[in-house]
Amino acid sequence: MKIVLISGAIYSVPSINFFGGQKMIQSIVSIGEPNKNNIPVEQSAVLFNIPFKRFLKNDLVTGFKDWLSVEQPDVVLVFGCGYKIPGELFTIPKLGFYNIHFSLLPAYRGRNPLFWQLKNGEPVGGITIHKMVEGFDAGPILAQKEVQIFPGENHGLLSGRLSMESVAFIDQAIWKLEKENSNELPEQDEKAVSHAPEPSVNDLRINWETQSAKEIENLVNATNPDYGGAITLLRGQLFRLLEVSLADLPHDSAFAPGTIVHADVNYGVFVACKDSQFLRVNVTQSGEGILSGFKLAGIGVAAGDRFDSAPDLSGIGIKLQL
Repeated sequence: MKIVLISGAIYSVPSINFFGGQKMIQSIVSIGEPNKNNIPVEQSAVLFNIPFKRFLKNDLVTGFKDWLSVEQPDVVLVFGCGYKIPGELFTIPKLGFYNIHFSLLPAYRGRNPLFWQLKNGEPVGGITIHKMVEGFDAGPILAQKEVQIFPGENHGLLSGRLSMESVAFIDQAIWKLEKENSNELPEQDEKAVSHAPEPSVNDLRINWETQSAKEIENLVNATNPDYGGAITLLRGQLFRLLEVSLADLPHDSAFAPGTIVHADVNYGVFVACKDSQFLRVNVTQSGEGILSGFKLAGIGVAAGDRFDSAPDLSGIGIKLQL
């Protein structure tokens, strides 16, 4: 089977390494300018002597369409593409285009399914391979696999684990595609659709007054590392939390949510949440750099200091500098 892979995502690299070694990929394509995510894709293509092509967004219905018509692959696999592929291209490969998506579709259709699954505290996620149609992340399902989301797992760890689990899963799906009629695949249940758009900067804010300790931990995990941590204020300055964990502290008084109740260089920093819950602050980021809770205590953060909810950040870039 002649396979073209479209990818601009670093999490496709394990699959490229496997299928490149098996000589199963005809060509690899990245759409868009070189960046930190698609350069490793190009490097992997070079490593396995796989022809690599780069097209810009404006080339999709011109240069890329012409190139694809000459290549005439049996199937195009899409594994992390930041641009919507025009539907007029879907009929060029004999078997069509198939997208690899990190959720159990039709749940979490969109650009960032892992962020929302982690933020919402989902215990189970998954991988779906579906035939591409005009609708975004719609189309009949070729294969689907449930994957447990481990307690405390952050965005980077989960995406890395799914990228490894995708290798064998894609291999099985290709075998299935060779053996079965792709026109008889089950359609997605449109009544069960949920969406996972790219989060805004306000989606990264911690609200100490309304979010529970577990909800804050989920948000922190969802923002690490791609979004640089969950946003809060400390001493009036923007601050990021990159890792926290639930803590069980003895206490005999009530604390306002966000209040630091204990801080020292031996045990680190502990903060009160709503409903008399507590979090241990493990890793943070500020203008001074990435700091552990122990170092945070060492530079003078003390009991009685308070993390505050940040104001509305609309209009500020999501990659705001601290």
